[in-house]
Amino acid sequence: MVAQNILIEHHDGKIPAYLSEPPSGEMVGVIVISAIFGVDDDTQRICDRLADAGYPAMALNMFWQDDTDAGPLSGAEHEKAKARSLRVDRKDGNDYVEAAISKMKSINTCNGKIAVFGFCYGGPYVVEAAARHGIDGGVVFHGSYVEKFLPEFKNINCPIEFHYGDNDAIAPMSAIEIVKKECDKQENRDIFVYPGGEHGYMFPNRGAGYLAEAANLSWDRAFKFLGKL
Repeated sequence: MVAQNILIEHHDGKIPAYLSEPPSGEMVGVIVISAIFGVDDDTQRICDRLADAGYPAMALNMFWQDDTDAGPLSGAEHEKAKARSLRVDRKDGNDYVEAAISKMKSINTCNGKIAVFGFCYGGPYVVEAAARHGIDGGVVFHGSYVEKFLPEFKNINCPIEFHYGDNDAIAPMSAIEIVKKECDKQENRDIFVYPGGEHGYMFPNRGAGYLAEAANLSWDRAFKFLGKL
């Protein structure tokens, strides 16, 4: 695995990103959209894990244009991170994702197919990418407020899956049921719910919120998903 910090061309400048690649081969390229904390250690480890499995992975800094807090924030800075996420214009955010997709397609270890993984804040961007950017697949992990993006679902024409914990304070079961009902309307839209999983159960650095059994099963299912693209 080879990792480096790169810059993605964008009409407003250059978007910082973390790229992790396998040493050889060509596989599906994965765009990783982080939680509100930005491209932190957890996000970089996600990219590295994908690369170790043969998939080039790129995590872009969605907050690169923030005048106050452009870099990664810690879990202790939740309120600051939440406020920063609200300052990202939705159209701009989708433009950033589109630029990252274009960049990934130019990477030698990418076979031209693209999947987008979104964690928490990044979840709705997966839905939008699947509906708007012609990607080959999307995976959402404890996605925040996905239920507010239901109008996008009718335009999704690629496989997509959702992973949630049943003890998620930000994506409660009432919201998950709304997403599930929408997923049930069409094929290739799967949703998995893990007993005891809290918001951020995929992140080892979240202390008691990390649920290893659920995280490992989510990873197994995500890799199986990628293998079918």
